[in-house]
Amino acid sequence: MSVHSVFIAKERLKHLLITDRIQCTPDAVDRLSGDLYNTVSKYIDIRPEEFSIEITRTDIHIKYTGEKN
Repeated sequence: MSVHSVFIAKERLKHLLITDRIQCTPDAVDRLSGDLYNTVSKYIDIRPEEFSIEITRTDIHIKYTGEKN
């Protein structure tokens, strides 16, 4: 397996575990993540690669990795 394939497999497994823990379909998690990104991007100039969302059963963590102005 290549490093890229391992990363993709790890992300897919993580996504499945999250959706199972919060009892939410993968489609609903994707829509939630997209809605959160769209909402934040209305107020902050961000790019998708600088923005990540981690959803757990008890928390939603939003991380911005862009430069400070």
